Amino acid sequence: MIDSTIIIPNEINTFDELIKALKSHTSFNIFKDSCKRKLRVMKYIPEKEENYTATFLANFRSLCNYAEINDPEEIKILLVNSCSNDFFKIEFMKRINSKGQKIDINEIFKLFNDVVLDELEIINYDSLITLRHVPSGRYLSRSNINYQTGSHRKVVFAGEKFYNASSIWYLTKSCSDQQNTVLYNDKFYLKHKETDEVFGLSCTYKSPTTGHSEAFSDDMIYSNSDCQFISLNSNNTLYVKSKDIVNLREQDTVNDKYLYLRSHDFTFTINNEKFQEVIGHSDRIGANDEWCIELVE
Repeated sequence: MIDSTIIIPNEINTFDELIKALKSHTSFNIFKDSCKRKLRVMKYIPEKEENYTATFLANFRSLCNYAEINDPEEIKILLVNSCSNDFFKIEFMKRINSKGQKIDINEIFKLFNDVVLDELEIINYDSLITLRHVPSGRYLSRSNINYQTGSHRKVVFAGEKFYNASSIWYLTKSCSDQQNTVLYNDKFYLKHKETDEVFGLSCTYKSPTTGHSEAFSDDMIYSNSDCQFISLNSNNTLYVKSKDIVNLREQDTVNDKYLYLRSHDFTFTINNEKFQEVIGHSDRIGANDEWCIELVE
C-alpha cells in the first residue's frame, strides 16, 4: 500500500521504475535517516531475555537493509558501538581484525554470535568454578581433615572424578581496582565455596609424601595467598574462560620463586582415609601441572 500523499508519475511502467520513484521521495530519505539513528543508539544487552541474540541481530540487520547500509566496514563499526561491555568490544574487534580486510557481512554477524557464545563461558569474580586435574580427571578439593604434619591446616587434595561440595571454589579480587572479568594477568584469591577458606601453597611447610610445598586451606590470607592463572591455550585471549587449560601459581615470598600447583600419583593416609597428594613446586613444568577450569552452572 502506497501512501496517498506520494505522487506516482504516470510514465511508470515497471517495478524497477516504481522503486526508483519511491526512493526519490523525501519520505524515503527521512525513513532511512530514522533507521540510521536507531542503529547508532542500539545496545546489545546479553542478559536481557531468552533468544535475545537472534532477535537483536534480526532487528539490526533489518535496520541496515532499510537504511541501505551494505558496507561491511560501516556495519562492523555499528555492531562494535552496540556492544555494552569491554569484553564484547575487545573480543569482537580482535576476531574481525584476524580475518583481514576481505570479510563479508554474513561473516561479521557470525563472529558477533561466536563472541556471544564465548561470553557465556567467561569466568567472573565470584563465579563458582572447579579445577579438574587434566591427567587424572580428579577435582581440586578441600577436606575437613587436618594434616598430621607440617602446618596442621586443612588438607587440599585431588578428590573424586566428579565435582561435589568439597571441590567448588570461587575467585575474589586481590586489588579493588580489578574489573569484574578475570584476566590472565590478574592476581586473585581462590576461596572454597562451602567454607570461605583461602587456598594456599606453603612457603615453609612440606607435603606429607613427597616433601614439596604443602597445599592447604585456611581462614587467613597470607602474603603469598594470591594466585595467577597461566594460559596453556592457543587462542591468546586475555580472558579466562570455562574449559581453559591452565597452570596455577603462587609467589613464594620467602624463597623468591614461583610455586606451581601439581597433583600426581603419590598418596598419603590420615585416619584410614587416603588422599591423592596436591603440592606446590618450582621444578620443570609438565602435564601434571595442567588444570581445566570448569564453570559451575
